[in-house]
Amino acid sequence: MKNYIRLLLVFVSTSLLFVSCENKEGKKSYGSRSTVQSAPYELLVVANRTWLDNTSAGVCLMDVVKTPIEGLPQEEPNFRVTTLNPSGFNNTFKVYGNIIFAEVSPKYKKAEMSVSRDEYCHPQVILKISAPDDASFVSIVKSNSEMILDMFNKQEFSRERTYLNSKYSGKVFDQAKKQFGVTINVPQDVDEIKQGKDFFWSSSSKQLFRLNVCMYALPMSDLSLEEFVALRDSVMKINIPGEREDQWMETDSRTVTNKIVNLDKRSVVSVRGLWDMKNDAFGGPFVSYLYADTLKNRILVAEGFVMAPEEKKRPLVRQLEAALQTVTFE
Repeated sequence: MKNYIRLLLVFVSTSLLFVSCENKEGKKSYGSRSTVQSAPYELLVVANRTWLDNTSAGVCLMDVVKTPIEGLPQEEPNFRVTTLNPSGFNNTFKVYGNIIFAEVSPKYKKAEMSVSRDEYCHPQVILKISAPDDASFVSIVKSNSEMILDMFNKQEFSRERTYLNSKYSGKVFDQAKKQFGVTINVPQDVDEIKQGKDFFWSSSSKQLFRLNVCMYALPMSDLSLEEFVALRDSVMKINIPGEREDQWMETDSRTVTNKIVNLDKRSVVSVRGLWDMKNDAFGGPFVSYLYADTLKNRILVAEGFVMAPEEKKRPLVRQLEAALQTVTFE
C-alpha cells in the first residue's frame, strides 16, 4: 500500500472536481429490451456441458468463475454459476445479466475473447470465448482470469449502485454530509448512528444479521498496509467497544489484503479482511475504501462490516462495498 496513497494524491487532485457528475449512473434508451431478471451475482455459462465437466479447458473456466472471494471467513465463490447447453439457450435465459459463451472447435483459427453489452436485456455483459483446441482455450482464460472476474463484478456493483441511488438511508446520507462534507448511499435499513470524534458508526437494527457502515478521517500520510491496520485498530478500540472494558473491535491482520480500485475518474485503495471482538466470540468480514482528500489534507475511510452468524456473507459484503463506492465529495 505504501505507494498507493502517493499515487492517489496525484490522481485525485486532478479528478475530485469531476466526481459529483461522473459518479452518477448514466441514462440510456434501451427500446423494447427488458431489464435483467437474474439475481445479483448469478452467472450463466453457455457451453457443451460434457465438455465443461470432462476437459481441462472446461474445468479451467469453471475454476475461474467459481474463484472464492477474498476476505470472507468461509469460502464463497464470486458467482453462483448456472451451466447450459447451447441448444437450450432461449428467451428464459436471455434475461441473465452475466453470460459467458464458450466453445472449442477446429473452425476457429486462434483463441479469442470478445465482450458485448445489452444484447438481449439491460444492464447485461456477455463474454464470448472461442478457441481451436483445449490448450489455447486454457491459455487465454488463465491469462485473462482477473479481467473476467473484474468485468462481471463491476457490472454487479454498477447495478447495486443504481439501486442505491434511489433507495438509501437518509440518516446516513445526512450524517456523512454534515460531519465529513461527503455523501454516501447505504442500504435503507442502516439507520442507527453513533457519532464520535472524526468518526461515525451506522448499523441496521431490523434484521437477524447486522450491516454496519463507518466513516472516519485519518491524517494524510504515506501508509503501509500494516500502518493502516494499526490506525484502524486504534480507531475501533475507541469507538466500537464491547460490553466489558477488555473488549473492542480489532483486525485479524493475518487476513488483510489491499488493492487499487478504479471508480470512474478516480482511484481508491480497498482493504479487506476479517475483524473480531477482542476477548469475545463475535467477528466477520470487513471492507474499507480509502479516499485521498487532498483539499482537506486527510484520508477519508469509508468502511462496511458484517455481523451475520449462519448467513452467507458474499451478498452482504458486496452490497456494502457497492455502497462505499457511492462516496461523493462536495
